[in-house]
Amino acid sequence: MQIDFEPQFFIDDHIVDNRWGVEWLTQTVTRVFHTPVKHVANPVIEGKGGAVNVIWDEDAGLYRMWYTDYWDQSLEPRLYTYAIAYAESKDGIDWHLPQIGKHEFKGTKDNNIVLLGPTGGRAEAAFLLDIPEHLRRGYKYVALYMTDDPKSTRLIGSQDGINWDRDSDISIATGFTPDAHHSIVWDPKTERFVWFTRATNIYRNRGERRKVARLEHTSLWEEWPIRTENILLPDQVDAQTLHNYFYSMPTRYHAGIYWGFLWSYRHQEDIFVSLAFSRDGRNFQRPADRPALISPGDEGDWDSGMVTASRWLEVGDEWWIYFSGTNGRHKVREPVPGIGLARLRKEGFASLRSPEDGGFIVTKTFTCPSGGLFVNVDAKHGELSVRVTDYERQALPGFEAESLSLSGDHVRHEVTWGDKQIETLSGQEIRLEFEMKGVVDLYSFCFMTHE
Repeated sequence: MQIDFEPQFFIDDHIVDNRWGVEWLTQTVTRVFHTPVKHVANPVIEGKGGAVNVIWDEDAGLYRMWYTDYWDQSLEPRLYTYAIAYAESKDGIDWHLPQIGKHEFKGTKDNNIVLLGPTGGRAEAAFLLDIPEHLRRGYKYVALYMTDDPKSTRLIGSQDGINWDRDSDISIATGFTPDAHHSIVWDPKTERFVWFTRATNIYRNRGERRKVARLEHTSLWEEWPIRTENILLPDQVDAQTLHNYFYSMPTRYHAGIYWGFLWSYRHQEDIFVSLAFSRDGRNFQRPADRPALISPGDEGDWDSGMVTASRWLEVGDEWWIYFSGTNGRHKVREPVPGIGLARLRKEGFASLRSPEDGGFIVTKTFTCPSGGLFVNVDAKHGELSVRVTDYERQALPGFEAESLSLSGDHVRHEVTWGDKQIETLSGQEIRLEFEMKGVVDLYSFCFMTHE
């Protein structure tokens, strides 16, 4: 295998050749999925929410947020619309909704709306694209959004996230509005754009269309050929709780993996967020027991009806996930929304955990990169050491001894062998053999150059 300087996750056994417990007859090293913890300050924004995007703007020293605002204009006849609103914060907890005064919405310009459709009508479910700079056409921000005026899915660019350039606004799918928070990601391996959406061009009834579909294209800023293909369907495990539909799956590409935030939907009832992941963008896996990544709150809570989320934001040693919630379920006419924050250990969706008596993890062989070896490990209740071996599991010269033992809880803990540097093995075929004494959670490993 060839690996680079990206973290190698234990979300699956892609890099793992074997794993077992010291008491191998009765115990093994198991995979554990971890749930983000909701912040005590939730909701961080009250009365607003939908299709949330948050980034950290280093230049401005601000967290910036874009979300969908909703206006129920009339019940008889039924008439409603959407717009994209903006908020900002210095710490990611206390948010300010500035009065921008650019667009009329809910009968006034006294609002924080930053984007409507090209004719001043509906704009819905914006998704900020994480794409290389040379593909942005000079813009700092590029957003994917939908509108009914004219019916299309569109791209638009902005330098500050507040003033969106109408000269850049372009339809990439005329007549195609999948009615969900969809996403486009750039796959650097295939050098293609991949769009995760709904196949509403061929399935139009509500039950038929609420699945996860994909399409891809070599270019971004042009009309796409809309040839959707469903890639993820609910199964018998979903049916046990009547979550027979997927409302959406906003997806990002990170460290060679497609990470999907899957919205499991029970018709006219609740929505919760779970994790799906893929190495190729087509074949997605989910944890066997389907734990929720973010669940609705308890009865009476602000988020007891539905919750949705679309991405994470790295903040120090944590991944922050902003999510929308409502106090009513899908069938409720006017549920009260809010925006909350859930926090997870960096790279912490899953770990390989040893039993009390300890265990072992052996990787597949790979070409050793340059730099030092770092692990993301929680060894508060145990110890971790590493052997470096060849295909036959024989120690490499100079690495006959195990590394110095690690303990404690660290997202980047360097593995060392005294005065011996693993970067001297750069370019050679190696295995890593992790020995876990006591209960240890190993989340990932990576190689990093020493600055």
